Amino acid sequence: MIAWINDINKMTEVWFTQGIVSFLISTFVTLVLMSIVIKLKNRYFRRQTLNKKIDPTMARFLTRLISTLIYSFSIFVIISQIKPLSQISVSLLAGSGVAVLVIGFAAQEAFSNIIAGIFLSLFRPFSVDELINIPSINVMGRIEDITLRHTVIRTFENNRVIVPNNVINSSVIENRDIIDNKICNFFIVGISYDSDIDVAKRIMIEEATNHPHLIDTRSVTDIENNVPLVNVVVSNLNTSSVDLRMAIWAKNATESFKMMADLRESIKKQFDRNMIDIAFPHQTVIIKNKEL
Repeated sequence: MIAWINDINKMTEVWFTQGIVSFLISTFVTLVLMSIVIKLKNRYFRRQTLNKKIDPTMARFLTRLISTLIYSFSIFVIISQIKPLSQISVSLLAGSGVAVLVIGFAAQEAFSNIIAGIFLSLFRPFSVDELINIPSINVMGRIEDITLRHTVIRTFENNRVIVPNNVINSSVIENRDIIDNKICNFFIVGISYDSDIDVAKRIMIEEATNHPHLIDTRSVTDIENNVPLVNVVVSNLNTSSVDLRMAIWAKNATESFKMMADLRESIKKQFDRNMIDIAFPHQTVIIKNKEL
């Protein structure tokens, strides 16, 4: 049996470095080791993420980067044992400078995305599941995943926006969850000049104060000094309206959206009951009769 295997190896040494049997055994061992290393790597990063020792965004990126390196190394080990492929690869690396330049130029964007992904993982302007806004490309949503090439953003409509890493790395990012999840929104409404400002302000304060999603951000000193929980100011005198502005705080973006929607409805209904008119643009046309 051993002699037969040796004969087959000698017959196939033209194609394989140590014969086809040795090639198959080496390939099997390489694939098994590759699978074991990848499983250990995944288990390690999963444990580190659960223990909060590694940021989930960095863990996902490093997992994919290391997996790519492992796959590339395994393929290189297998190919190096096949003489025709090994000779072709050596010839390309040694003598084909033009081919290397062409490949390098074609892969320039891919490499820039990988480098940008490394920067995003190291400096962490955002993490997985954080709410971000990228004004330059008009994209807002939660970070769902980050790969070697791109970042996946889940919008409020449950769509997935695929943004290259180098685009995000060079853009201004508004991260609403990076330090504090609290949201401050300005409720602005314009009332007519004939409406009672004091009544309108009272209605806005009562409706906001009674909403369950409103949170108190006042300090102890503010409370001792009787600083109001909600305050309404006249922010502008427009040509057709008196603008009233109210700052209201919520625990997160979801509750803030719900509170704003509820207040628009409840304040409008209370305005109607108390004869407070919400202003709309209008013009007064004066016609003069001139005798010819």
